[in-house]
Parts: sequence; structure tokens; C-alpha cells
Amino acid sequence: MTHLSLRELWRDDGFLTTARNQSLTEEGVRKLLASGPVQFVVVDVGAAPRWIPASECFDFWKREVKPRLASEGKPLLHEYPGEYCYFASQWNGGEPAAPLVVLEKHH
Repeated sequence: MTHLSLRELWRDDGFLTTARNQSLTEEGVRKLLASGPVQFVVVDVGAAPRWIPASECFDFWKREVKPRLASEGKPLLHEYPGEYCYFASQWNGGEPAAPLVVLEKHH
């Protein structure tokens, strides 16, 4: 990644999507998780997207994302563990069995 806000999403196997659907709040992510596994993808400037295995999504949500999920606006980083946060959005184009949730990391 060279900049945020993300315009396209890719992985090493050639998968590519530009279909950003909607921004997500904590409630929106919880609703997706209530339906089953979610494919989280962490994007950070200067790093390749990090695809979290769907089998690890519930633990990753509780441990990493939930305490750091920001709402719209400019977050105060010192209020989040580790002084970083995520903005979440749902994207189309992933496997139908696992909705695609992109987490843009801000630090």
C-alpha cells in the first residue's frame, strides 16, 4: 500500500477488486460476524495487505479489532491500545461464504 484511502485490493494469487461497498461501524461488523466467518484484510501504508484466515476471524475481532475500531472523523490515537486504530469497510468480490472486511490501519 502506498496510500489510504484504499482504491483497490489485491493478493498474491492475482485476486483484485475495486468494489468498495460501505463503511462499517462496530455494529455492522458484529452483524456480519453473527452470520459466520468474515475475511478480514489489514491494509497499512508501506506494507502488503495482510489477509487474516477466516478461521481466525472471531479471535482476531475480539483481540485486535474491536478495541481499536474507530468511527468516522479524526481519531485520537492515544485513546486506542498501541496508539493505532482501524477504519472498517465491506468490499464485494470475496468468497460468498466469507464477507470481505477491509481494515485501514491508522497510526
